[in-house]
Amino acid sequence: MNTYLILLAIIPLSCFELTKLFNYRYRNTLCGISIGLVVTPISFALLEFTYIPILGKLLGFIGLILNLTHGWVGYLCLASIGMLELGVQATAVQLILICMINGLLIANIYGLIGYIVDTRHCNNIFTPRAFS
Repeated sequence: MNTYLILLAIIPLSCFELTKLFNYRYRNTLCGISIGLVVTPISFALLEFTYIPILGKLLGFIGLILNLTHGWVGYLCLASIGMLELGVQATAVQLILICMINGLLIANIYGLIGYIVDTRHCNNIFTPRAFS
């Protein structure tokens, strides 16, 4: 079942193609939000490929790197408000909560990065020349 999560990669790809097709001004913002929403479930799906001998180990390593860089955010947020205990193994319901919090927070971060890229591309608001 976890291997079907890799199909979530279609969402950012289709978002990028649709914004390119309609020539949308904030393309990187929308693509950043869509990538941020699906990066945590895709990393869990890539971890399942480690059972395949050669190519699967590489995909699993990529999933591990993604999970290590994106997975701790939701865990610490839930642990800080008392919904998770530190040092205790998380249940399936708690993992779903962690993925939802990660999706919301990382989508905001990637969307903000995309917005900065869009505004730099469209005008000179955030460039060093604008501040001098």
